[in-house]
Amino acid sequence: MDRRSDIRDKALALGFDAVGFTRAHLAPEVRARLMHFLAEGRHGSMGWMADRAEQRAHPRVLWPEAVSVVVLGLNYGPETDPLETLAQRDGATISVYARNRDYHDVLKKRLKALGRWMAETWPEAGIKVFVDTAPVAEKPLAQAAGLGWQGKHTNLVSRGLGSWLFLGEVFTTLDLGEASPDRDHCGSCRACLDACPTNAFPAPYELDARRCISYLTIEHKGPIDPT
Repeated sequence: MDRRSDIRDKALALGFDAVGFTRAHLAPEVRARLMHFLAEGRHGSMGWMADRAEQRAHPRVLWPEAVSVVVLGLNYGPETDPLETLAQRDGATISVYARNRDYHDVLKKRLKALGRWMAETWPEAGIKVFVDTAPVAEKPLAQAAGLGWQGKHTNLVSRGLGSWLFLGEVFTTLDLGEASPDRDHCGSCRACLDACPTNAFPAPYELDARRCISYLTIEHKGPIDPT
């Protein structure tokens, strides 16, 4: 029985749009980028990022028994142009990812269903599921699993599904091998950097959360620095 094919088929049947596999390991440069981000203070008031940095940089620090990671993607791109509402000056524009049910609940339900199926199919397997509330380097793992690459805006980009992907992971003690990591296809394009209204990117592939609207409206508590 081809475990990877069976897992992929089950994940797609549960409603996921992308499925990839990788080892429970990250390259040293992932930790280096994370530590640079923290050293520059670009995490702002998100102290939990610094507190659990080693777990985020090393999947097996989070769970030592993990051998493989199944990375799942769920496309939340809308059917219509989400920028159309910007011309309607009498109302607010809500970020696309927040226009439906809380994605944590949606992904966790599907991840648990996949995890239960895996545990029933391979009783010897240890299984843990994670959404982005856990210290998991989701985007580097997704790139390693072949789902896409981290673009200049630091988000994952899929050639087939674009940038709007919710990510979740199933860590397992099963050995599922690994895929070929996707390569960077950004080239000279900088559309994402130029579109950012708060100039939150000090350089391509680098984000300063302190200037990010998402951080300021969700994670940051207290007044917003007008500069």
